[in-house]
Amino acid sequence: MNTTTKRIATAGYGVLAGIVMALSLPVYGAAADARAKPLTIIVPFPPGGSTDIQARLVAKGLGERQGRAVIVDNRPGAGGSIGAKVAASAAPDGNTVLFASTSSLVSEPVLRAKDNIDVLRDFAPVTQLTDMPFLFVVAASSRFKSLSEFVTQVRGRPGDATYASWGKGSVGHIIGEMFKLATKTEGLHVPYKGEAQGITDVVGGQVLMMFVTAVNTPHVQAGRLRALAVTGEKRMHVLPNVPTFIELGYKGIDLPMWFGLVIPAKTPAEVIPRLHADVTQVLAMPEFTRAVAPMGVSVVGNSPAEFGQRIRTDAALVANLAKVANLKLDD
Repeated sequence: MNTTTKRIATAGYGVLAGIVMALSLPVYGAAADARAKPLTIIVPFPPGGSTDIQARLVAKGLGERQGRAVIVDNRPGAGGSIGAKVAASAAPDGNTVLFASTSSLVSEPVLRAKDNIDVLRDFAPVTQLTDMPFLFVVAASSRFKSLSEFVTQVRGRPGDATYASWGKGSVGHIIGEMFKLATKTEGLHVPYKGEAQGITDVVGGQVLMMFVTAVNTPHVQAGRLRALAVTGEKRMHVLPNVPTFIELGYKGIDLPMWFGLVIPAKTPAEVIPRLHADVTQVLAMPEFTRAVAPMGVSVVGNSPAEFGQRIRTDAALVANLAKVANLKLDD
């Protein structure tokens, strides 16, 4: 990466970096009990991405509610499966939770079944925390000003198209494959260890495009990325001029990106309702809502049973896509 690209990338994370820096250290409750074991939240992605930012907000709130240390432990790699495996093998004592996403609980387990966890066997769902759409973005300096321009030109020059994601089997990878099927285009997948690294190379022009989570809206508002479309049924209120794929005539480009908490399956049953109560109260705090609303994030806070059903539904969707697209991951 040249010096100019580094400067652009560094500047590109101004809004996100402020949140991360403020929350970057282990979080302690105001009345922490030194005798209590800390709660560890395993985040299967690097610091600075949408998963990490929300995890630190939840950690802060839980630390205050539970009166004990809450540590965010980043374990990135393999689309979230590395962190998921660490959490699945943790002691089932209620002191370890996984801050999971669609990538780590759905796409990775489905696509890499021989070398992965069985989500519903190895984990117990606590709650889905948030939901957000995806933005289809190119660099602000890109020649593409609309989705129709992009599709037309890429169809004519399939070898030029590259798209970034935060790992093979991640939701960014899956929705990129959905895009290729729906638009009848081709593109080379370029996986990264985290979302932030992929965005850096899109801004710098090393990769053509990327599906990014809505938490990256500040990059679009600041003129570093150009959003050509958004997933979901309606436009984002923070980016009202960006049309949905449905508006533009493309269906089937939508895999929900959600975040949620799960714990090792053998954790005592009485732990789940207590943790669920604490977490949903954190989600209801005005501080949390104010922090995530500008990112285009919707707060959910459903029941463990509802979250479990969401996991099963989305796993079936990914399994069907894998069959249609003949999508397989290397062992």
